Amino acid sequence: MTQNFLRCLMCRQFRTYFLLVIAMAFVFQSLLVFYLLAKVKDTDGPTEFGSSDSSRIQQAFVNEKEPSVLSKSTCGTLSKTALSAIKRATTKKCKEELSDIACKLKNNQLVPERLPNYCPRKDSVPGSSLGCFHDNNQSRLLSSYGVKLPGLTNQKCIDLCAQSAFLYAGTHNGKECYCGNKKPSLEHLLTKTYCSVPCDGQSSQTCGGVDATEIFDSGVPTRDSAKLQAPIVNGTAKIAFILTLNGRALRQVTRLLRVIYRPHHVYLIHVDARQDFLFRSLLQLELKYPNIRISRKRQSSIWGGVSLLDVLLQSMEQLLEIDSQWQFVFNLSESDFPLRSIESLEALLAANPGRNFLKSHGRQTRQFIHKQGLDRVFHQCESRMWRVGDRNLPAGIRIDGGSDWVGLARSVVEFATSPSHSNDPLLRGLKELYRYTLLPAESFFHVLILNSKFCDSYADNNLRMTLWRRSQGCLCQHRHVVDWCGCSPMVFRTADWTHLTSVMAKSTVFFARKFEAAIDQSVMNRLEEQLTNTSLSYPGLDCYWESAYHRADLTPKPNQALLAVALSLAKHSISLLLQNSVAECPGLRPSRVVAITSYFRHDHYQGDLIHFEVDEKEVEFEALVKPLTKTTHLMESPRILSTLQVGSDFDPKEQVFRNRLGVLTSRSKPIVTFKWTGHINTTAASQLAHLVWFDPDDNVRAVHNVNVTDASKMGNQNLEIDHPLKPGVWKVAVIYDGKKIATTEFLIVPQASDQSTQFETRISESQKAWEKYLPVDAKSAIYRRERALLMKKDISKFLDKMTAEYYAIQDICYKDQPPHCATIGFHDWQSCLSTDWSSFSQDPKSELL
Repeated sequence: MTQNFLRCLMCRQFRTYFLLVIAMAFVFQSLLVFYLLAKVKDTDGPTEFGSSDSSRIQQAFVNEKEPSVLSKSTCGTLSKTALSAIKRATTKKCKEELSDIACKLKNNQLVPERLPNYCPRKDSVPGSSLGCFHDNNQSRLLSSYGVKLPGLTNQKCIDLCAQSAFLYAGTHNGKECYCGNKKPSLEHLLTKTYCSVPCDGQSSQTCGGVDATEIFDSGVPTRDSAKLQAPIVNGTAKIAFILTLNGRALRQVTRLLRVIYRPHHVYLIHVDARQDFLFRSLLQLELKYPNIRISRKRQSSIWGGVSLLDVLLQSMEQLLEIDSQWQFVFNLSESDFPLRSIESLEALLAANPGRNFLKSHGRQTRQFIHKQGLDRVFHQCESRMWRVGDRNLPAGIRIDGGSDWVGLARSVVEFATSPSHSNDPLLRGLKELYRYTLLPAESFFHVLILNSKFCDSYADNNLRMTLWRRSQGCLCQHRHVVDWCGCSPMVFRTADWTHLTSVMAKSTVFFARKFEAAIDQSVMNRLEEQLTNTSLSYPGLDCYWESAYHRADLTPKPNQALLAVALSLAKHSISLLLQNSVAECPGLRPSRVVAITSYFRHDHYQGDLIHFEVDEKEVEFEALVKPLTKTTHLMESPRILSTLQVGSDFDPKEQVFRNRLGVLTSRSKPIVTFKWTGHINTTAASQLAHLVWFDPDDNVRAVHNVNVTDASKMGNQNLEIDHPLKPGVWKVAVIYDGKKIATTEFLIVPQASDQSTQFETRISESQKAWEKYLPVDAKSAIYRRERALLMKKDISKFLDKMTAEYYAIQDICYKDQPPHCATIGFHDWQSCLSTDWSSFSQDPKSELL
């Protein structure tokens, strides 16, 4: 039997079968390897084939066995967009939410397919055919918008055109859809036989012909806006104001309130949940003003977030409970300011009862939908708007949007927020839709009103003015909190006064934004003078104070490096105050920083005010300190570089550093700003300059190339280093045409936590070539070693030494009462109340109480 079996092995058929099995096993193994490598590539970045492949495959096997959010998906393979969001999210909860939403989107469970429209055009039958018309590329009858639609049906084309508020829709050649507002002339009418090409999405239906288009009535109303009636002289209307506030600009907020406050109106203030200082400071208003309420239902709002719409709807619901008489509601922010008196606004509203004031994007709805990201699904978690995938907007409704700053009639607010209307199909569907929409507040109310019984009340004017400079405001803003690029309006400055007043003369506007007193307060002063028809003479009129820190803040968490620098500067200010009289005042050792306030005068930053306590009880001081410029321009005639500065939190739109005191740590992201004078050597071999970054050990850490041809704008460049920065003094040198033309220094403040941090020490050979631009002499080398030893031995003493070099003490005063020792030596010390710079000095323009 064994011999027969061996003889069988040698037969041709069995050998063929045996080889085939081996080949199939080899193919299966190869496919498995490539699958695992592809999986590694999709999850871990680009794959580099080589000796490490086997370990990567093993890791892929391990990863397959590990439970993950992705493996729990019950809807199969998710889109790359969804997988990217899930991978980048950091918490399990957010990952699970994103995965669940992606599955619902894939299964068409997230977006309503169709919503009702309660605002049809009069004398119109939605979807009715006007006939078959002669039409081609040379003389398109519906020329406003056209697109090839896979799976085209007549209804799909009608829905698309209705969505963009086009009156007519036309299908052409089975796959093309056209929209327009001009009714076709009967001279182009053909018999139905010319429109006989089957629809791509439904072969039993015809969608026009080769040179013919079947045209349908979309049924949507025209774009006509409700005409505003002229204001009624001495007319009155009760207004509810919603103030949605963020940041720390308390004095700008109270100034806005002082200008718009009237006893017969209602004010509800929502402060971002992360801004404890503003919330705590405004609570006292409720004690004196019964018509001002501070919302306790606080949310964290981010740019473009769903929470912004939630805050508005929630605030409107609260206002209905607070007061039953108000007729209109307007939302404002801390950066708004009135252009006309509140009485003149009342006169307009009295003449236009029931009107809803919203600003539309314009005429190009399809473009608006794409740019706004309305055809994408977003989800908010971890204080970020994550893009999950693409979607089709509900059919049957008109899409619109524009500004999220609105003025709404009470009737619309009641409809949008009252529980009795919660089951309305349109309202319920829109709330489902906008739960996963970017910038929902810029579209929700527009769409709700235009598709409801309130459509005739839509006035295409939100009574606001904004200043847009797209080249500055649209530099892909807000990417740190949203998977999308956004635009922001500019801050009004005094230089914009002519433009501001010319718009006021031609348009019905009552508010403008943005205003920021930390950048330009003078324009606000001029507006208030125009509003009151008086010449302002407040004490501190040209001054502005903005909080940067207060010890009572619960959120955000304090910056320990900032407090360390502030306490060191407090020591310097006391030493300067006492000079040679330290022995007379032993109780004046600074013990704790109470507050830090940025101080501006005549629209220029003057420094920060450090309010601190000392050992002597009930004695407090405030010192004015300012960062010193550490930039050196080397001999160059004419000078080609006018500005060179390093900081963090740079605002490219307004061209300012938001971290005004300039305290940087090992975790900071430094950025250098520079501006050329225009005296560029055009005969130079290259129009590039080089920014060379040196660490505290004088090692080259980075080299960046920058263009020097544009002298009209401020340029900026981030230090592109992923690892922590070594504490100490860093330098930036600017090299142009082979010469060093300027240098600047900045301090990375050491912290106790840095002792366990590993700092990068490797230097590439290409970077070493730039070391020649930083001369190392014996004196500077000794000084560098001394600083390094001092920092290692005693961080506090090192910081005291460095703050003395990098900051200047401008002035100092005592709060409330002078210390006991002030009378012993007959010191001529000043009270903070008597100064014009202290945060405790008079500022009536920003006082409501």
